[in-house]
Amino acid sequence: MLALGDNLESLPGESLMEPVFGLQGKWVPAELRHNAERTGAMTIDRTSVVVTHLSTLIQRHASRLLTREDVRVLTDALKQTNPAAVEELTPQPLSLAEIQRVLQGLLEEQVSINDLQRIYEALALQAKSSAEPEKLIEAARSALGPAIGDRYSEGGRLRVIMLDPTLEQSMLEGLRPAEGGTQIVLDPSRIEAVHTSVRDTVAQVEARGQSAVLVCAPALRPSVRRLVSPQVGGLPVLSYQEASAVGADIETVGVIRGTEQIPS
Repeated sequence: MLALGDNLESLPGESLMEPVFGLQGKWVPAELRHNAERTGAMTIDRTSVVVTHLSTLIQRHASRLLTREDVRVLTDALKQTNPAAVEELTPQPLSLAEIQRVLQGLLEEQVSINDLQRIYEALALQAKSSAEPEKLIEAARSALGPAIGDRYSEGGRLRVIMLDPTLEQSMLEGLRPAEGGTQIVLDPSRIEAVHTSVRDTVAQVEARGQSAVLVCAPALRPSVRRLVSPQVGGLPVLSYQEASAVGADIETVGVIRGTEQIPS
């Protein structure tokens, strides 16, 4: 059995750091399960451990696992229940390849694609004006806004990290179209200051035992995510609309700045 807890020193077995949740644990003989539970540990059988790890890996790499054939099967299934949603979208104005790219973009940020009808309806509207992948993905995210934000709220509260208003305005003014999506053009020293501020702010939030999302203007969301991801992989980046759609109390726990900070 895998025992997860802090008081396992008296039990025989192999110690480890559980990789999915990052908890201290120990493999203990099955007959010592009750002994482990008496220490306050949680015990998990081997099958459940494997299933949990496999499920986590699949979710983490879902964007790479989604094939063109998968998209066709999903589309055909939706057509059985809502033919209009499919007929308005594919094969025109979007091909299955273009739809696959959008769905992969959603999965890459751990956004569920279960509500395929809502996604396809949003894509059909957006494709009338632009079929750029970035704009299509953002249109789908907008349609899924409440569901996206809700997964990050805890007890009716959403903790957010904001951009300093001056920095956000500079980013909006420096937004440029580029291959693979928009990018933010700023002075290199300011970009480095942003990177440092992101790392420090996230570290401070985590030191308090909290988790948070970074929020910004909708036009900036894709490029801000690309800017901060190399610094703090896994930090969710939401638009203001996605955050406000949750209906939870919003608590600001940090501010990202683009200038050197003078220690207080």
